[in-house]
Formats: sequence, C-alpha cells, structure tokens
Amino acid sequence: NFDDEGYSFWKVEYKYNDELKQRFMTNNLISGFFNRLERARKYAFGNLLTLGEDNDNMIWGYFIVRGLEVPEEVTDAADYESFNWTPADHKDPKTRTEIEDCFAWEGPSLPRECYDGKTFK
Repeated sequence: NFDDEGYSFWKVEYKYNDELKQRFMTNNLISGFFNRLERARKYAFGNLLTLGEDNDNMIWGYFIVRGLEVPEEVTDAADYESFNWTPADHKDPKTRTEIEDCFAWEGPSLPRECYDGKTFK
C-alpha cells in the first residue's frame, strides 16, 4: 500500500566519512543535522546510522520523503550539502533488504556493524 507517486525513498550517505573519528562524535553530528531539519518534520522520516569502529566509522541510512524529489524543507538545512542523497528503488530486492536492515538497525546488508543510530520523525 505504498504510494509510489506521493512518496520516495532516498539513500543518505555522509560525504566526509574519512574525517570521522570517535563514534559518539559521529552520532552527535547526526543529532545536529536532525536539529537543522526541524522544518522538514511533516515531509520526511528516516534513519541515519553510525556504523563501524572508532577512527573507522561512517554515517549511512535511508529517508522516506513526501514527493518524488527531496523537499525544500530538507535541502535548506545547513548540513544538507554534506550528504549524498540518492534515489532508491524500493522495489529492488537488494535495496528493499537494505531499507529493512536500516530501519531495524541490524542485518547482513549494512555496510558495517551498527554502533548506534537516530530516527528523524
């Protein structure tokens, strides 16, 4: 019962993962980004996970947004440009598994072991 024309899935990856050090600091970066997304509460829902170990971690996740493009309420956020937003085909079995694992915070399709995460709602 997913409305393909009213909502879309987006894979979100931090562009500067090589600069991330401590996992708790990476998690704080996600919190700050979510704070700046406040205007998008009615238009977006998603998870960003902190994956990996200290000095070798990454930010990775998926968002569901209203519409087929990332809404202005998201693109206006100060940190938006620090993330790659790639449209995701939720009908593809591999992508669907990634989305399910992302929202469960565990699973074989995660790029690395999950340390922690945050849900934007």
